Amino acid sequence: MSKDDAPDFAMQRAVEILARAYEAARARRNVPPAPLDRPVVLANERLVLALATTTRGEVERAFGVAFSYPMRGWHTYAAREDGQRNFLSLFYSKAALVALEYYVPKIDRAPGLAARDYGTFRLSPGDVALGAPTASLDERYVTAVGGPAPVVYGEAFEARWDGGVAYVMGNAGRIERLGLYAAT
Repeated sequence: MSKDDAPDFAMQRAVEILARAYEAARARRNVPPAPLDRPVVLANERLVLALATTTRGEVERAFGVAFSYPMRGWHTYAAREDGQRNFLSLFYSKAALVALEYYVPKIDRAPGLAARDYGTFRLSPGDVALGAPTASLDERYVTAVGGPAPVVYGEAFEARWDGGVAYVMGNAGRIERLGLYAAT
């Protein structure tokens, strides 16, 4: 064996260290973050969208009647924000909001809804916005545990409170989807 064929000791050691770190992370139990002391809401200047509190009637007074998308039960609006068309999809149970998603549509088959200017939407606490860097999330949003699969989004973060969970998802360091879901 020549000098050129011998494995580089430093490279071999680095591979061993990375393998150990991977195995330790894989063996770690998924533990959700400590719950926040208040609910996470999505708000703009027209309306605060709070799970189990906001009603379908309030939403329709503020935004009008929605389009049924992506499937039956979801009520979707196209919102224009910073020159981009985003979708706001809401789901109700007994007229109370139980889930919402605010996102950049990812498929070409998304309906061609005319985007309306509803104002700027932000998750609170944390002032989280679509298009913002994922690095701008504060300590209340931690890496998601058992949440959205990394099929469409490379990054997923969550914040939990008594009554629900908020997800912030993104790709390439940019936030592309916000979601609030009531605890079942």
